[in-house]
Amino acid sequence: MKKILLAAVAALAIVGCTQNEEIENVGNKAEINFGTVVSKTTRAAVTENVDLQNSGFIVYAYNTADAIGVEGVKLGDAFMKGVKVTCPSGTWTIDGTYYWPYEGKVQFFAYAVDDNATNYSVAENAKYPTLNYTIKALASEQKDFVVAKVTDEVKKSTAVTLKFAHALTQVNFSVKGADALTYKVTALALEGIAKTGTYSFENDTWNATGTTDASYSYPIAQDASVTGTDAVQLDQVDGALMLMPQQMTAAAKIKLSYDVYKNGVKVDVVTNTTIDLNNTAAWEAGKKVRYTLTLSNTAATVSFAPEVGPWSTVDDTPVTPPAE
Repeated sequence: MKKILLAAVAALAIVGCTQNEEIENVGNKAEINFGTVVSKTTRAAVTENVDLQNSGFIVYAYNTADAIGVEGVKLGDAFMKGVKVTCPSGTWTIDGTYYWPYEGKVQFFAYAVDDNATNYSVAENAKYPTLNYTIKALASEQKDFVVAKVTDEVKKSTAVTLKFAHALTQVNFSVKGADALTYKVTALALEGIAKTGTYSFENDTWNATGTTDASYSYPIAQDASVTGTDAVQLDQVDGALMLMPQQMTAAAKIKLSYDVYKNGVKVDVVTNTTIDLNNTAAWEAGKKVRYTLTLSNTAATVSFAPEVGPWSTVDDTPVTPPAE
């Protein structure tokens, strides 16, 4: 194989930060360049293409002798190793110049710059990398972590389009009353949740690790009240929790406090009632989960109905487990 020049100079001076931009090949040396697309979403708290431009992303590239699915093919050493790609002034800029290998296939793996992502690694003889991630305790500090991969690419004159996908689970809540009383939510949290996990680029899934003892307070809207049986969303503008995808264990539960009003007079206070999430639908990567809580003035009939749907769609599919 011919030696490929990897010069450490500025690149991408003519590639814009908008989606799917291309450049022309100059001579026989084709530079590697990137365009980005972030999967659609319906929540303001999540990463959009402009957010990725602000944060930048990290990319690894590997030259393999054949397609990644061929028996015996492994990644080996990266020729783009943790290279940062930024968009400082409307232009995607790679930290260095990298050219397409003369032979074989190229495997690209990328993720948004995020201090919570650690230990990117490729096991010996592995075909895909993994990385670790830790969820912050406060909703205001949580990030919508996005990842991308492009496999079996060959030399081309156009930018490599990295389609970033949401890697975490977005969790929101709605409430409705069981009757005509008014209910005002005063506190809402998830408990017994795993906060760390290992992400596999091979199948885009997580293995939750560590203990399931994390607790996350949901940032409810200022006037989180509902009257009647129509559901009301509790979201703030940036209110979604961004949490580790995982199975719901015996430790997982919702903890809820609320006041009950009749004709403007407080008639009941329900404090720290819990709803068991054990064996309910698992949280999956890139999915949004909305728990709809049905409140009563005795708290005995508190129930819930999680709604699960991909971020790229507006409509959710209700999944109703047995009520407490």
